[in-house]
Amino acid sequence: MRKTILVIILLFGSLFSLKAQSFDASQWTQGLTTITSPWHFHPGDDPAWASPSFDDSAWPLLSTDRQWQEQGYGGLKGYAWYRLRVKLPATTQPLAIDIGSISSAGEVYADGKLLGSEGIMRPKPEWSFHLKANAIPLPVSCNGRWVEIAVRIWKSPADSRYSTGGFSRRPVVGSLPLLQAASHVALDDSVASFLPEGVVQLLGLVLGCFSLGLFLLDRRSTEYAWFALGSIGSAVLSAIAWVVELRKGSLTFVDADLPLITIPVSAAAAVFLWRFLRVRSDWMLLTIVGLFAIQGCCTALIFRGFVPMALGGPALLLVYTAVNVFLITRFLLSLRAGSRDARLLIVPMILQVIGGSIDSVRGVLYWLGLSRSPTPLTVWSNGVLTVQWNSIFEALFFIAIGAALILRFSDSAREEKRLSTELAAARSVQEHLVPAQLPTLPGLDLNAVYFPAAEVGGDFYQVFQQSDDSALIVVGDVSGKGLRAAMTGTLVLGGLRSLAQDTLSPSEILYRLNNQLANSNDGGFVTCLCARIAPDGSLTLANAGHLAPYRNGDECELDSGLPLGIVASADYTETTLQLEPGDTLTFMSDGVVEAQTASGELFGFERTQAISHQSAEQIAAAAQQFGQRDDISVLTLAFAPAEVLQL
Repeated sequence: MRKTILVIILLFGSLFSLKAQSFDASQWTQGLTTITSPWHFHPGDDPAWASPSFDDSAWPLLSTDRQWQEQGYGGLKGYAWYRLRVKLPATTQPLAIDIGSISSAGEVYADGKLLGSEGIMRPKPEWSFHLKANAIPLPVSCNGRWVEIAVRIWKSPADSRYSTGGFSRRPVVGSLPLLQAASHVALDDSVASFLPEGVVQLLGLVLGCFSLGLFLLDRRSTEYAWFALGSIGSAVLSAIAWVVELRKGSLTFVDADLPLITIPVSAAAAVFLWRFLRVRSDWMLLTIVGLFAIQGCCTALIFRGFVPMALGGPALLLVYTAVNVFLITRFLLSLRAGSRDARLLIVPMILQVIGGSIDSVRGVLYWLGLSRSPTPLTVWSNGVLTVQWNSIFEALFFIAIGAALILRFSDSAREEKRLSTELAAARSVQEHLVPAQLPTLPGLDLNAVYFPAAEVGGDFYQVFQQSDDSALIVVGDVSGKGLRAAMTGTLVLGGLRSLAQDTLSPSEILYRLNNQLANSNDGGFVTCLCARIAPDGSLTLANAGHLAPYRNGDECELDSGLPLGIVASADYTETTLQLEPGDTLTFMSDGVVEAQTASGELFGFERTQAISHQSAEQIAAAAQQFGQRDDISVLTLAFAPAEVLQL
């Protein structure tokens, strides 16, 4: 009796074992059949395990509706094999098998023959992107008979700590066209899954191109160029990652190499924020750029398998937190300083930091094996499209950036228009300060050249004919530049024209001009040299801090008084000289003496005196070629009395 019971038990055991290691798919339903039987499983690698004659009866059985970590093989990495005998339908239609998404990669064999693979089979820490469905064709010769299906699995050591291995779902066998259609649907779903993030990146790309256009219009505003580099670079790198994934490429490239390439893009984004907030580069910015470099390198080392995830994950989270702390601190400091741009961006920035921090924590917990899913915070999902909160926050940030850029460009346009109007007014004033043509006076051959250092300069010169046929020559240099200097010069010019109508001495003219400027309270001053030349060649000079003229190549010895506009009621000493027929006088501004090379060498007084006998054009050109730093004005005259001219 006991023997009979034992035989029955063994019989049922053998029947169960036979059922467990085989699956009859010959009676398919609607063209596809899910393989529900457990598979024989064994860690390791041996090409003989693909052979249909290999005895796998000693191998344990694993279900394919759960991955091997959940069935006693936690932390398993490297190679492992699944085996199962499957009876295929007796049909003339082409058949295929769908093994689903395999982590990290898999190869399918039928009766020892390699049929195809899913992912990249490499003995190194790399894994690849997978679709949820695939179609690996089965030989037509296998139709209607039992076939030994063997699946060789490669599990990357890089993700073995936090990612499951083996089958992600039960395999499916059946019609090749139907499985191919399912694969195409899976590809379409994968493309659609990128749409929410793609919309955000497209928004960044459009704003980046817009910002690049603004930079080309105004190259002084470098913040536009930095934003264009950051946003366009980010969009391009995201597109590269999507293409790699959709082509079932290496995720090691996406997760390890792209973070290294992203370092300059992240650095450009940080520099943009500093330029945008009108803050000079400081230790905080340099620290953020350094942290971006550390983040990229650490990520690459983790996904290349050189740094364990248990150490690298928390390190990345710490770096990410430090970057966010510095960014928020910078925005708060700018807010405290009253920055309008900081007010526009602070809310989107804080939301983006909070959302990114939560997603980073969830990712680290997943990497450490403390969470079953790294899914970011989700707003809405239909199983294909998933809208994440962080994508919304990033879109809001881009919108705020776009609004701020438009406002800044509008401000710049208004300021440019104001400056253009100011510059036009200054040029109009300049035409009066520096006449294009000097008057023709008997006994004097006059010539003048003026090279401003900027659009509008501060030098001036004027020549007036007096009622006694003498010539009044005034040269000067207004402190400062632009419209303010030009307006001060206008004040001097107005006073000169009024004083030139009276037969006043040069010292008296400087005295009265000084009082006018000293009482104007504009804070500027003017160096000025006044000279009167009588018809007989008598020359009277008075100087208010200007360069002394050169007579026949020699510097005239003059007393130099205070520049005009510093102290009221200042006295100015006169010096009288007698010009001889053929004598030359050269008046010039300090722009000649202070011309400077790139190495810092000054033109100096010796060179100036050496060329002082040359024409005004030659003197000005020599100083400009040496290295112009300030306005250059030169006025020369040759004395020839009327009686000499009549000979």
